[in-house]
Amino acid sequence: MIRKRIKILFCVALLALPLAHSSQAQTVRFNMDVQPELGVEVLQDLNFGTVVTNSGTHQIRLGNPQMGIFKIRALAAQSAILTLHKPDRLSPSGDQDTTNTIPLNLDAAYAPDATNYQDYSPFANKELHINLSGDNEQVWDTGYVYIFGNIDVGDIAPGSYSGTLVLNVVYQ
Repeated sequence: MIRKRIKILFCVALLALPLAHSSQAQTVRFNMDVQPELGVEVLQDLNFGTVVTNSGTHQIRLGNPQMGIFKIRALAAQSAILTLHKPDRLSPSGDQDTTNTIPLNLDAAYAPDATNYQDYSPFANKELHINLSGDNEQVWDTGYVYIFGNIDVGDIAPGSYSGTLVLNVVYQ
């Protein structure tokens, strides 16, 4: 019986020896730098359609199917500053004639929903501070910027007229 106990103790000691040897403290350092996936996408261009020379003012209001739409995607509860750089005129495409332009007056609004235009925030002085809602317990959230306004068509040459609007999004 004593031999059996010695044999069992010897086997336990042999098993415990490698465990004791490998149970030294170890430090694991883990650093993670996650760059959030941010995005701005043009869903729809602002489009005044075909207009006639000397036809006067043409307006696209908030909610009109021809308004421009940007989609902003960021981390839920993210803060951002939206800044618009908008043209004051439309120029003939591919032509450098600056006398033949169409005056343009643009406005912009932000809303957290793609189709709910009643719950919007207007831009003030081409800038708007927003917080993406984060109400839906999702990691990512989406907001929308709507572009609308009017043009005043005078005596212009026939052709295609365009302008470039730039939306800057600075995440905080």
